[in-house]
Amino acid sequence: MRRIFYYFSFIVLFVVIGCHSSRKNQISSVAQKQVTIPKEFLGKLSLFILVGQSNMSGRGELPETPQSINPRVFVFGNDYKWHYAVEPIDSPVNQVDSVSIDTDAGYSLATGFANTLLKKNPELVIGFIPCAKGGSSIQKWQRNLSDQSLYGSCLKRARAASTVGQIAGVLVCQGPADARDPAKYPKKLSSPFEWKKKFTRFVNDIRMDLGIPNLPVVFSQMGRTSNPAGWPYWELVKKQQAEVSIPNTIMTTSMGLPLSAEVHLTSKGYDILGKRFAEAFWRLTRGEKNERRK
Repeated sequence: MRRIFYYFSFIVLFVVIGCHSSRKNQISSVAQKQVTIPKEFLGKLSLFILVGQSNMSGRGELPETPQSINPRVFVFGNDYKWHYAVEPIDSPVNQVDSVSIDTDAGYSLATGFANTLLKKNPELVIGFIPCAKGGSSIQKWQRNLSDQSLYGSCLKRARAASTVGQIAGVLVCQGPADARDPAKYPKKLSSPFEWKKKFTRFVNDIRMDLGIPNLPVVFSQMGRTSNPAGWPYWELVKKQQAEVSIPNTIMTTSMGLPLSAEVHLTSKGYDILGKRFAEAFWRLTRGEKNERRK
């Protein structure tokens, strides 16, 4: 009887995993359907570069059914082709630059960001340029023009995508990798004591290399972790994030959002964070006073 029970359990587990994989592949195939940017939109896309680690790439559960397509929101996929922007935005299917591949990419903040921004300005046409990499430290985003680096790959994608529009902003969600103990995880290249310095350098460099001195940058301060002991420099990195003072840069926060793991958000959490990013971008670019704007 015990053998029959284990056999049956194995079959059930296999079916569940198979269904989950099939659903994920089905949704990914929808996300990877290549489209041609309509002529009336050419040159008019507002492009947003997505930078950081897993909470930018997205780790939320994908919806049971494919998302409805918004004809005004596109993504310059990791295959260097344009697609309608449905999750996973950072799909690894046919990825060209393997340096930033995220095989676990899921639901992200991009959907909430686009929906919120379009409510404020329905005439916008949005294009996302995913460049994030799960687990990447701020050191991994330092200037390196090789397309085998995160920085160089990001720069190359931004330039390739900008033939159909203008780069409107950089969205950054990064920090947990630098909250780890550098002595315990030397390969992570964590910089808990230099996060602010290296983030400032990244912003200055990407603006210089793109030739946009006042390019708007929105970044998120970390919220909480369910395992503080595993991230001993969490509060130190958060403190430095709050101290960032760069022109035309604004900070939002992931504080209070629901977690699905130690540092990852739920799909609902990503929607809220995306809305916060959009609200911050709107305040920044509309010239409203904000204590984080310098």
